[in-house]
Amino acid sequence: MHKKVLKALSAAAIAALCATGAAIPAFAQNVERPPSFDPARIAGIKAVGENYRIANPVGSDGFMRLYVVKAQAGDITVIGDALMRTRMVELGALAELNRISASDSFNKSLVDAGLSPIRYAGELITNPGQTISNTLSGIGSLFGQVGSGMNNMGKTPDDPMQSLLGVTKKRRELAVHLGVDPYTDYEHLAAKMTQLSEAAAAGGLVVTGALMAIPGVGGIIVTNTATSSNISKLTRDLTAAQLMDLNRKKIADMGIDAATGETLLTNRAFTPLDVTVIVASLESMSAVQNRGTFIARASSVNRHDAAYFMRKQAELLSDYYAKTGALTAFVTLGGYPFNVTRQGGVIGVLPIDALSWTDNTARSMKEIASAARAHGYAGRAEMRITGQSTALAKQQLKDLGWTITDNFKP
Repeated sequence: MHKKVLKALSAAAIAALCATGAAIPAFAQNVERPPSFDPARIAGIKAVGENYRIANPVGSDGFMRLYVVKAQAGDITVIGDALMRTRMVELGALAELNRISASDSFNKSLVDAGLSPIRYAGELITNPGQTISNTLSGIGSLFGQVGSGMNNMGKTPDDPMQSLLGVTKKRRELAVHLGVDPYTDYEHLAAKMTQLSEAAAAGGLVVTGALMAIPGVGGIIVTNTATSSNISKLTRDLTAAQLMDLNRKKIADMGIDAATGETLLTNRAFTPLDVTVIVASLESMSAVQNRGTFIARASSVNRHDAAYFMRKQAELLSDYYAKTGALTAFVTLGGYPFNVTRQGGVIGVLPIDALSWTDNTARSMKEIASAARAHGYAGRAEMRITGQSTALAKQQLKDLGWTITDNFKP
């Protein structure tokens, strides 16, 4: 079963990097089987946690590592080191929430608030409006929430009624406190946060205080220094609809086609936090031309792993640009956005874990190299990846005229 899962994931894992172009015959030679890894030896990855264990070995598909996580709440598959690190934080948050919801102190806070602990210990509340009252405050903020909600009706993951009743606000506060995405696609954590946020909205300060006593287990993982200081505050204070309005304005201010921007804003493969990070990252690259190229490619993905890949690339590029100023424009090569450098070359700064020379990577890289030549770039062609490449991948890229830097950190 383990091999079948990895095989099924392989094609999807490269969706963010490869365009969906015409079929190309497979290369009969000079390719290799993608390596596998011991999770205990992968940097930044904890193989065993309180409520999970990563299956050994961890496979790869030529671009990304493919994790199978045996978790108490149910097994999950995770594509890529960056997303695995995020899932580790989320699994830790789930353990803390389960622990606090079963504790005597939390149950006492429910009783003190006039609520039944049993109601919040099992199934989710189906009609929080019957138990919540007097939870709305901040008239100016409320008007803003209603306006954004109407403008973006049906386009965001927020439930309009829960927003008005204060549940989504409590959920955002709880998520930022824990250091996780309020709109996570990890269903077990999402359900638990919703359940306890309903309790907090119903119980007011008493229950909120009990929840905020939970130690934070991570931090909303935003690596680019240009945006990290403000992202947590925006995520906590603004609804998903308000974030959408903010991002829509920023996209327009960057001169990006409104229809292209709207496709990204409404693409549910991304969470509202993902979109906010991407837009803020691109906004920080103020002198880089054709930023709409990145938005257009991001808009086309239909899986969260691919969406998260593009988010992490946007963060890497923002940080790299802030430190070097070396980028002048985006350009599409082989269906994917790369960057033009001030020296007239091209560069790809990519959150790739484990680059090996498989049929798929060979096709993709040859298309990319061919497109770069067709554009006539005379300067250096290079890739900088956050992970490692095999010796064969390095040699094949060199033969194509590209250099590669492993373990890249801006």
